[in-house]
Amino acid sequence: MSSNRSTEQDNQKALLSSNAFFKKKYWFLIIAVATVILLLFTINVGKKIVIEDLQTGNILWQEEVERGDWFSHRYIHSVEKSPVIEKFKVNHDWEILTMESWTKSFGAGLPYEDKGDVEMKDGYFVIQDLNKPVFGGELKFQPSELYPHTFRFKDKEVTFSEPPYSETKILVDIQNATIWDCIKGLF
Repeated sequence: MSSNRSTEQDNQKALLSSNAFFKKKYWFLIIAVATVILLLFTINVGKKIVIEDLQTGNILWQEEVERGDWFSHRYIHSVEKSPVIEKFKVNHDWEILTMESWTKSFGAGLPYEDKGDVEMKDGYFVIQDLNKPVFGGELKFQPSELYPHTFRFKDKEVTFSEPPYSETKILVDIQNATIWDCIKGLF
């Protein structure tokens, strides 16, 4: 019996010392793959403008952004029932600046201060050159299906007044872009 016990113990020792489950070359491969995956998700390679669901944090839309890029949103004001266009710019510090406000009238919730240059264009009162950082560095919207509401960046347009954006609290901000974000953008 002692020889069987001895053989069984020798077999267990051999199994453990042989590393039968993971040979040394496989450990290197596992560590290399884990390192590559970690780098894909952590190395910042640029910036992106992101639209996300404020409550869940789910990203609904994103696009690569550069310093100096402009974007805008257009909606129908719920009180004045007139169109409003607000234009924003990403500055050299990656801050979102309010640059222009286009309104057809002045009233509740519409610009009224004497800031920037004011002129008339296409029936709009246009307040330009505001260069005002957005409070908190991000924009928050609560679009509705009741009135058209669009977001425009470069040649892309997102309709906030339609699902999945309507009846959702929306957050628009600038975030770091990783290598993985770039790879996803290819598909």
